[in-house]
Amino acid sequence: MHKIVSLIIVVLTATVVPARAEVPRDRNADFILDHVNVVPMTRETVLFDRSVIVRDGKIVAITDIRSAALYQSATHIDGHGKYLMPGLSDMHVHLRMPPQDFFDLNLALGITTVFNMGIADGNGKYDHLALRASIAAGSMDGPRYLVSGPQLDSGNISMSTVDQVLQDHVDRGYDAVKVHGDLSPELYNAIIAGVRARGLRVRGHGQHMMPLAETLRMDSVEHVEELLYISQDSALGEEAKFGVEEEGNINHFLTAYYHNISRLQDHAYRAGVVRQIAQSSVYWDPTIVIYSMIPIYVSDESFNALAHDPRLQYLPDSMRRESLDPNKNEYRAGLVPVFSKFLLSVGDRTSVAHHFDENVGLLLTLTKELHDAGVPLLIGSDAFGALVPGYAPHQEMELFVKAGLTPYETLQAATVNSAKYLGELDQAGTIEVGKRADFILLGANPLVDIRNAADVRGVFTHGKWFSHDDLTMRLSRTAKDAGSN
Repeated sequence: MHKIVSLIIVVLTATVVPARAEVPRDRNADFILDHVNVVPMTRETVLFDRSVIVRDGKIVAITDIRSAALYQSATHIDGHGKYLMPGLSDMHVHLRMPPQDFFDLNLALGITTVFNMGIADGNGKYDHLALRASIAAGSMDGPRYLVSGPQLDSGNISMSTVDQVLQDHVDRGYDAVKVHGDLSPELYNAIIAGVRARGLRVRGHGQHMMPLAETLRMDSVEHVEELLYISQDSALGEEAKFGVEEEGNINHFLTAYYHNISRLQDHAYRAGVVRQIAQSSVYWDPTIVIYSMIPIYVSDESFNALAHDPRLQYLPDSMRRESLDPNKNEYRAGLVPVFSKFLLSVGDRTSVAHHFDENVGLLLTLTKELHDAGVPLLIGSDAFGALVPGYAPHQEMELFVKAGLTPYETLQAATVNSAKYLGELDQAGTIEVGKRADFILLGANPLVDIRNAADVRGVFTHGKWFSHDDLTMRLSRTAKDAGSN
């Protein structure tokens, strides 16, 4: 039904071409995209048959074709029948392949901002801050590259080093502090206080051993999956006992997790969780797609089918082989034995695949309920294993729509919400005059079908136009590199 509604909205809200054209004070332009249908993301509408004028990396006009003739530019792009929208963001990535291949995959799929949540990615092989600087300077092609600091857990930060670690974030210019492991209340309080004092951004995993309110002190929580391991009160933490095993078989943490899932399946309890999150003003980056791969990995049929996924041609050969090897895939080899034994121990006769399928359904429900409650959601992929950078955030958006969000609401998470979270909605996130020229050209209307957001025919970012031919070449080169790794 929402597709029909979207089509009606598109027709009714299309802007009327003005009768009189104003002569621009500066007629010079660097780039003009003509006869294009603009999806501005300021509201659910399409501005048909427009010209978008770019100068000095900014949008200086969005006008009718007659007014566009008043501007002079050596570079014109024909947008007939195509749709222009803001570049997409993947707010949770990891760099697990040669950097240029990673960047090219994202560009080719219209991802113009990525947020790396693992400064250790590459095991010291890559200088992520140098990569960020190279892209910003234009000496390397890629999406804007944001970088979090080291993943903070009890192994690399203590009360005696909090100030030093956080000051290092300031000095090195990291784009966020990342909380990763379960911390003591004293240490967690010190990190949050230090972050606030320095005006830093803090993102991360939930604090499983503490009530939900503590996790909500961060700016953004990664993975809706985290709600499976956090309770509103201290019940989960008390039962989990930091994972200490009892009599060598049933893990306390798994038992607490299992009981917490039962509570989340109760609508009244879940409503209280969602309401508390909504009242906190925290952002949430669900990354449902990474969790949705678990039932695929643990099911014989779907696991075997993975080998025929054409997207895997872009993964380095070593990564692809490891993901498809039943003895090396960490979920299939590690998770299945543990959960098979655990489910039987609690009298649950369902299969491991069914257990995780049920969890995926619960996470989809939570995502929709968080959205409906006004929690600002982000699009992130956390792509590893058999998920491919660039493609994975589109799979995430399809899951948002499966959860019940409209294509427009889903695209907001990938554009407007990320700009708001980064504090730059005045510069990015929508296609408006005065904003950064950061947009993608699509072959069909993404408001009608979210899959159209992956039909990328061109990308403009960092002052440069990447044509469809250019993007296709980059994909071919990445596939070739993947086969040689």
